[in-house]
Amino acid sequence: MKKITQLSLSGILLLSTVLPAFAATGAREDNSMTLVYLFLGVCGLIIFLQLIPVFALGYGIVKGIFSRKQEQLN
Repeated sequence: MKKITQLSLSGILLLSTVLPAFAATGAREDNSMTLVYLFLGVCGLIIFLQLIPVFALGYGIVKGIFSRKQEQLN
């Protein structure tokens, strides 16, 4: 029981010295995140718009495969 107590106290002591360093790293304020998200959104929009013809072509192929063909009698 003494060993567990000693280990837990040493762990608590270690964490209490390390946690303020982790808390300090997130305190920096960055104001350019809006521009970064706007830029990433435009990039995503460009990629999405380039994929629209691919989806249309795939839809046409699947529709052509599964549609019934009517035979014409001449």
